[in-house]
Amino acid sequence: MQAEKFKQMARDNDDDYDCPPSTKAQEGLAILFHHFLGDDWYSVSLMHTEQINTEAIYEILKLYPTRRDKKAKLKESLINFVNKF
Repeated sequence: MQAEKFKQMARDNDDDYDCPPSTKAQEGLAILFHHFLGDDWYSVSLMHTEQINTEAIYEILKLYPTRRDKKAKLKESLINFVNKF
């Protein structure tokens, strides 16, 4: 979902234009899960919504590590490469 589409959708559901419109927590998570994991992601587990949230967040964190994680992985790769010689 594009940012402008989300903004318009939120505005359509709220008449108070002075403040940002509210979004229910689960709706917000669903939008983010859809954005980061794509249309084809789903869970086959028979779990509660909160457990599915945990599973989806874990998948997002695996797919999008922080810069620090990337830097640590690069450093480890370089050390392993140097140690081969």
